[in-house]
Formats: sequence, structure tokens, C-alpha cells
Amino acid sequence: MLFAAKHSSEASKVRERTILLITLLGLGLLAVGVAVVVVVEPLPEIATVEAQVLSQGLKIFFGIAAVVFLGVEGLLVFASVRGHLQGKSQAQVSSGLEMVWIGLPAVLVAVIVIYSVNLLSDIEAPASDAMVVTVTARQFEWEFYYVDAAVSSDTLVLPVGKPVELLFTSADVIHSFWVPAFGEKIDAVPDMVTSLTVTPLKTGIFRGVCAELCGAGHETMQADVLIQDPAVFEAWLTSSR
Repeated sequence: MLFAAKHSSEASKVRERTILLITLLGLGLLAVGVAVVVVVEPLPEIATVEAQVLSQGLKIFFGIAAVVFLGVEGLLVFASVRGHLQGKSQAQVSSGLEMVWIGLPAVLVAVIVIYSVNLLSDIEAPASDAMVVTVTARQFEWEFYYVDAAVSSDTLVLPVGKPVELLFTSADVIHSFWVPAFGEKIDAVPDMVTSLTVTPLKTGIFRGVCAELCGAGHETMQADVLIQDPAVFEAWLTSSR
């Protein structure tokens, strides 16, 4: 009897250590997952303020997803191992716990929706002093027209730090303007005007493409995006008139 009691006590301690080890392992994986999400840049390159805001939003969403996924998986493993070690073949039903499982996701989804709406509203609203550029898409080229300067170009030239409102339309079929470094893609639709606001962060040359299959020459429908210092941009604009 004494031996059996001692053996049972030791087995109980082993079970407790096993559960603790699995829990700590799950927390470690959770920490690593969150750290990777926070450190890794979701966008290939960031050239505008709007892309920067979107990147931060994506990191927050990925972080929430990582916490939820690893937390749920950790609890499943913990409950499974604990139930197995304790010899339980069926989980006990808890109405209080069920309410928590329903309430927490509902609150989390509501927070994500509100944050997403505010984020999109911030990056989509054009500044009052934004420079207006109309963009006309046609098979298989882009035309950029600077309204205030009455300048037309096949290259999108922008100044650093200046908000720009791009107004898109199409002369034929549906196209889609995509510059990966801008973090956004927008359709150009016939008889319709769509808009995209960008505020360049750094100088450089970036590639824009049509991201909507628009015909046999779709793959050739590309455009260079040249971001310059304000003084250099003004000189280019003056010389192009």
C-alpha cells in the first residue's frame, strides 16, 4: 500500500511536470511567432506614407492572428495531454467557458473592423493641398496628366513629401494600376473615376504594372514611377511645359 501511494505521488508529479513543460513550450512558440510577425516586413518595399501605414496595420493583424492561432493550438494540446494523463475520455461542458469563447472572438472582430475602417479612411482621404494627377489607361499604356501644370507624361514623376491625388479612368477596357512599393492597387474603369492618394517617402525609381488582364499586350503595360526631391521635380515640371 505504501509503495502504491508513493508510486501514485511520483506519477502525479511527472504528469504535472509534463503539463508545465508543454505549456512553457507553447508560450515559447507564441513569443517566437509574435516576434517574427513584428520584425518581418510584410511589404516588399515601402515608398509612401500610405504603404507605411498599411504595413503597420498588417503587422498588427498578423500579430493578432499569431496570438490567436498559437494560443488556441496551445490550449488544444494542453487540454488533450492533460485529459490523457488524467484518464479522462470526455471533456466537461462549461457554459461559462462557452460564453467566453463566443464573447472574446466577437469583441476581437469588432476591434479589428473598427481599426480597419479608420485605417482605410485615413489613407484614402486626400489632403487639401494634394497635387492632382489624372491617369488614363489604354491598351497598353498609361498617360499621366498634371492638372495644375497642364503637363502630360508617360512616366509618373512625383515629389517627395507632397500628397498626390491620382484620378484613374480607362479609355477602353478595365485596367488596374499597381506599384508594389505603394502598397495599394486600384482599378481604372471606363466611364468612371477612381482615386488613390499617395505621399512619397523617398526618392527612387519604382515599377508600376497593369494588374488586370486587359488583352494580348497586357504584360507590356508597365510604367516607371520616378520619385524626386521637390526642387528636382519642379525643374522637371517646368521643362516639360
